[in-house]
Amino acid sequence: MAEHTMLLVDDVDMNLEILETIFEEHFRILKAHNGIEALDILKHDKVDIVILDIVMPVMDGFETLERIRSDKALMDIPVVVSTAEGGENEERALIDGADDFIVKPYSPVVVYKRVENILVKHVLEQQKLRDALVESKEEYNSLADSVSGGISVWKVTDKVEVLYFNDGLCEIIGCTRDEFSALYKDDLSRILHPDDYKNVMDKLRRTKELGYKINSVHRIRKKNGEVIWVNLTAVLYKIEDGAPIYRAVEVDVTESKNNELLIEQQNQELSHALEYDSLTDIYNWRGFCNRTAIFLQEHDYRDYVIMKLDIERFKVINELYGMAIGDKILCAVAECMEKCLKGAAVYGRLDADNFAICMPDDKTYIADVREAIQSSVRAAFIYHNTKVYFGIYPITDKNMPVDLMCDRATLALETVKGQYSRNYAVFDEKLHQKVLLEQEFNNEMDWALKTGQFHVYIQPVVSLDTGKIVSGEALIRWFHPEKGIISPGDFIPFFERNGFIVKLDAYIREEVVKILEKTPVSVNISRLEFYAPEFSKNLIALVEKHHVDPSLLRLEITESAYMDDPEQLLREMDILRRSGFKILIDDFGSGYSSLNMLKDASADIIKLDMKFLSGNDSYGREKNILASMVRMAREIGMETVAEGIETEEQAAFLKKMGCEYGQGYYYAKPMPLEEFLKKVEDTRLN
Repeated sequence: MAEHTMLLVDDVDMNLEILETIFEEHFRILKAHNGIEALDILKHDKVDIVILDIVMPVMDGFETLERIRSDKALMDIPVVVSTAEGGENEERALIDGADDFIVKPYSPVVVYKRVENILVKHVLEQQKLRDALVESKEEYNSLADSVSGGISVWKVTDKVEVLYFNDGLCEIIGCTRDEFSALYKDDLSRILHPDDYKNVMDKLRRTKELGYKINSVHRIRKKNGEVIWVNLTAVLYKIEDGAPIYRAVEVDVTESKNNELLIEQQNQELSHALEYDSLTDIYNWRGFCNRTAIFLQEHDYRDYVIMKLDIERFKVINELYGMAIGDKILCAVAECMEKCLKGAAVYGRLDADNFAICMPDDKTYIADVREAIQSSVRAAFIYHNTKVYFGIYPITDKNMPVDLMCDRATLALETVKGQYSRNYAVFDEKLHQKVLLEQEFNNEMDWALKTGQFHVYIQPVVSLDTGKIVSGEALIRWFHPEKGIISPGDFIPFFERNGFIVKLDAYIREEVVKILEKTPVSVNISRLEFYAPEFSKNLIALVEKHHVDPSLLRLEITESAYMDDPEQLLREMDILRRSGFKILIDDFGSGYSSLNMLKDASADIIKLDMKFLSGNDSYGREKNILASMVRMAREIGMETVAEGIETEEQAAFLKKMGCEYGQGYYYAKPMPLEEFLKKVEDTRLN
């Protein structure tokens, strides 16, 4: 059991996994994805040291560090900050109270040593740690050369049956021969330390050719409960009744565990863990990027592509059929890659169901690989014809960072996801222009907000019975001084990805609250905002500041937000609704969690998108389904708003089936704030 507890704080799972691999042998590891989560853990768990990333959403490392240092109960906990950018970040962190810093990409030896030094300073006695780390290379070599230790013969099934053993093995375990026969002869695996059991048994159970050799340094429990380290060398010399038979030698290396030979072995294992995916045993994100960069330089004479792939609705498969089925599919893809690509390409599992391949730019070969991967998924998942989507980026500059190449392949992939007519796309000039445009957005967005280029527009919502304006929805328009009006469809998705949408939404709310008097206006709430600290408190403070009735500022929440973190979403919704805000569920029916959200969420209004009626309704079901949604909402006490109404026929149909409100170009386009207020006033006068 680890004596000390370490808290790792980073919003990138890969970074957490790397750090956990470095420290898990000596620490109990806790993990958080942002400052809010970290502070909550620190309040409820004893933590001896914190490794804290600087750049994170919700609450960054600087604010988290400031809160730790200002809390009497936490202020003495040592904090090591992690940053990819030196200079000012490091200086500021040290000034704010950090004990030290580590730099990405991580050097395991440097990272471990820095943390070790800090822990020695704050927690351990210097001399005790120094004594534990001092090793004798000569002592280890003497032990290894003399092969003094336990010699035995094992038959491995679901246990380890000992067919022969010597006195040396009894001495290592601390028992007599009779005690060994009674306690361990039928199953020697019971002496393995729980944390090492799976690793050792997996090695022994692997089907290999005769002569297969296992080298392992691991922990065992002696008869008296003492934990010691042994160096195991086992050779497979025959197979009996389908079970491998090993000749094994075990040497007690407790006193020399940290000598040079053992450290070298551990570093090799660590290197593999850092660059390989634990499930599929192919490259992970770090390994793929590193190896691809080298591979491209070694093969400069040939053209290559990056191909990204994504499995259709993989998250749904995990939730409906279980993670074991999901893992089976992922392993099938990896095995297919090993079969089709080994020696000719670099391939890896980047995260979840996202794989990447660097392969020759050969259309026939690429098509064959796509088909092979698709076939492997079909074979692994027989319950449904699940599609695999591919995005291809032809590499034009082999010195470009590999992660940027992957981003461009991902852009191509996104253009075909969900399509049934084709399952792959190639990065082209159109997508390249999109990349350039988004780079411009990134460079200009803060200045645009500061200089008033973003204008709030309101689209009226009318009563379907009277045709009068009853509320509005706030939308945003970007009036660029050179480009003119930029379509929200171009910049909103990008702002949602890079997080700027949080600032933009806050600006919209501030502008809307200023004009609220009697007519409610709804504003969109980004899913990112539910992770922001004190989000509900800030909204309440906003309406109090402007002396506005909270029910006038209506909050639109997309159904997809429910899929990210239902508990957090429902908790915030409940707080806001009890504070007087009205909640609207936007895009209702667009995802598979619709009914779950309707059952769990405390909301007031459902918004129905009229795009629902624009599909190919070959069975004539669309209108019946829409009518059922309206009826269901009415029966559970919720109102309905239909958006996207463009024709008189649609309006009449919605009114007939009992929908209360509507919005769309049939009634009015989005308009500036002043024009909306005038229309509202005209409606009242008439």
